[in-house]
Amino acid sequence: MDLKFSFWLLILIPYLILFILTYKNPPTVSNSKKKSYAIIFLALVAIIFISENVINGRFARKGVPQIANVTYSFFERMILYKEAMQERLPKKIEINSNGTSNQQTFVLIIGESCSRRHMSIYGSKRITNPKLSKRKDIFKYTDVVSPYSTTLNSVLTIISNADLENRIDFDKSIDLIDVFHSAGFKTYWISNQSPIGIWDNLITILAKKSDYSKFVNISSNSSFEATYNSSYDSKLFNPFKTVLNENVDKKFIIIHLMGNHSSYSKRYPSDFNVFEGKNSKEETIAEYDNSMLYNDFIVDSLFNILKSNTTLHNNTISSAIYLSDHGENVYDINDRAGHDYANEMPQVNVEIPFLVWLSPSYMHNNATKTETIKININQPYVTDDLFHAIMDLNGIQCAYFKEEKSIFNEKFNNSRLRILEDGMDYDAK
Repeated sequence: MDLKFSFWLLILIPYLILFILTYKNPPTVSNSKKKSYAIIFLALVAIIFISENVINGRFARKGVPQIANVTYSFFERMILYKEAMQERLPKKIEINSNGTSNQQTFVLIIGESCSRRHMSIYGSKRITNPKLSKRKDIFKYTDVVSPYSTTLNSVLTIISNADLENRIDFDKSIDLIDVFHSAGFKTYWISNQSPIGIWDNLITILAKKSDYSKFVNISSNSSFEATYNSSYDSKLFNPFKTVLNENVDKKFIIIHLMGNHSSYSKRYPSDFNVFEGKNSKEETIAEYDNSMLYNDFIVDSLFNILKSNTTLHNNTISSAIYLSDHGENVYDINDRAGHDYANEMPQVNVEIPFLVWLSPSYMHNNATKTETIKININQPYVTDDLFHAIMDLNGIQCAYFKEEKSIFNEKFNNSRLRILEDGMDYDAK
């Protein structure tokens, strides 16, 4: 273990001097004045030490014995693990009409911390999307925002009937796994996010409702620790191919990427270390853009894997959506990086990519729907209504479906105010 110097170590000098003086001249009971001064001095030093650590939020870490910290951490991990391992079954709901085909696959690709401001297909000057920009088979939506700037809240609202106006508790909501399971689809969840941690436990519980769940990022003890380790999204390719090749007629697959999560430099292999910076700030931006370049490769590859599988089974109707859970501010606003709202909401924290891929058989069998999808690419949208859009895209109708909340529907309500998590109107900014 390395010992790093800190100017706070200088606080030990008075203690060392007192120790030497005391050793040479042991205090006597009669020398009460010097003794009082020494006690007062030591008390002041202790007060300064405690106060400084309390103000900076380090008192528990520095003041509590290490064995106590380790014990607390162990029991905290155990509680998180037990919570994440809870078993829940899909809710059975009535599907009023089912317009799905005999062979149908839908894939939802959820990215992480991806800001469209750093994507060249959305106008970024750096070429961060050399592969996606060449595709002629995707629909790029230009004005989509996430409801929250955090993964947990965003993902739970993306795939459930909870939204910013209707904040239903997780236990009481209906989610897409419930819907697709009731519609006769086999459900899958493949993730490169860590399954354990305060950020991910509820998502893991949701994932485990699927018929099949696979977590490939299990080398870290928690989601927080995973942000400092590498687990490249290419690890998702083989599990994705495996489930696509299963002899199942109807499939609903969610793929959860590690995407562009900080630490940015841990999100891509060395082959994608293309951009560089001259200072710390520029280097951070370069690392984020490198992660964008790698993410371009990942999303393009996932589309190609699905396309190849659909071609192999030429009568399969397939579709896919790629979006990010939220955006990321990488020195775009307020001279800082991250996705916290802080005192002022940077728009970049919620500005996300939204791409739709449709197979030729889907477009042939759903010509009217495809035309609506094409027409609506510039409509304003918040992804807390994606629950309805995905049902619409897949021809599923039930009591929970609202056509005015689907951006893929002719009756889509484009006048909804985009009031986000902090109560502010996104479009008024």
